[in-house]
Amino acid sequence: MQTITADHAAVYQARRSTDVDEHATHISSWRQEYDQLSCGHFTGLVRELWLGHPRLQVFHEFTGQQTAQRCRPWPGSIWFGIPDGISEGALHFSGRLQGADRPRTMMVARADAGFVLRTPKRFGIYGVVLDEAWLAAQCEALGRGPLVPQGVEVCATALPPHRHVALCQTIESMLSLGAGDEAHQHWGRRALQMLGAQLLQLMADCHDENQPQAAKAAAQRRLALVMAARDMAIDPFNHAMSVDDLCQRLHLTPRTLHNHFLATVGTAPADFLRTVRLNACRRELRQAGPGPVHVQDVAAQWGFFHMGRFSQAYKALFDELPSQTLRQSQLAAFSA
Repeated sequence: MQTITADHAAVYQARRSTDVDEHATHISSWRQEYDQLSCGHFTGLVRELWLGHPRLQVFHEFTGQQTAQRCRPWPGSIWFGIPDGISEGALHFSGRLQGADRPRTMMVARADAGFVLRTPKRFGIYGVVLDEAWLAAQCEALGRGPLVPQGVEVCATALPPHRHVALCQTIESMLSLGAGDEAHQHWGRRALQMLGAQLLQLMADCHDENQPQAAKAAAQRRLALVMAARDMAIDPFNHAMSVDDLCQRLHLTPRTLHNHFLATVGTAPADFLRTVRLNACRRELRQAGPGPVHVQDVAAQWGFFHMGRFSQAYKALFDELPSQTLRQSQLAAFSA
């Protein structure tokens, strides 16, 4: 069996953020888009460790506000996500509720499929991302079947409390080693190898004890419709589109669309779509260069024509006025 670190050094970094879009870029080599759903100042932290050969990435991600996330890990990989169990509130994974409170699950997604999360406030999650071909070889060397069956793109496995604690502690130990100088010393590299092997063993044991449950076709259809509705609403050319218009486009009744949104993201369609439009306005304002940009024009692109109400809703969600966001981005552009 190959060692987990081989002859490549560990690379560790910790990144803090106060903006949900900036935070979405802080997991290396991923493609992600986040929307902030709850009101207030955003705080985020990603602690990440890379072990270069074979490709292994472990991290802990914290988000202070509720978020809707669309995530795609690096090509050729498989992601395993384990909520740290500290936050309280509903977590939705690719359209399915993961326990009513403090879910203890191991969520899995192939990189090509990507996945979607709707997270509660003060949410922490451990991530393990492995090269799929290397992982298959390790499972074969251990005399075990694949951790993710062929043809399954996303799935979730319930974890007993002791397995959940063991996984979280093992990943936390790897991150702690990576954060110090020990990871570059001989004994530290050896400790990382042992922890990496322990992590694989734990994941394999969890798979054997409780077979992963693939997302049901009905849940996948609900998720696809909700994401289609989001994509329509976030397009500025559709700024006048109402929930009734979405129902006509998607060939759904208002009641069905409402139930799909509640089951998938835990929020009514009108509230969710209004929030993602506010996030779209914020992205536009944060990307503004030194040239003339007006808040009114940006707001109007996504159907906000009453500036007083728009500014009030924007400040409630992001804890700053849209004019402040624009001013900060323009100052940054001038100083660049």
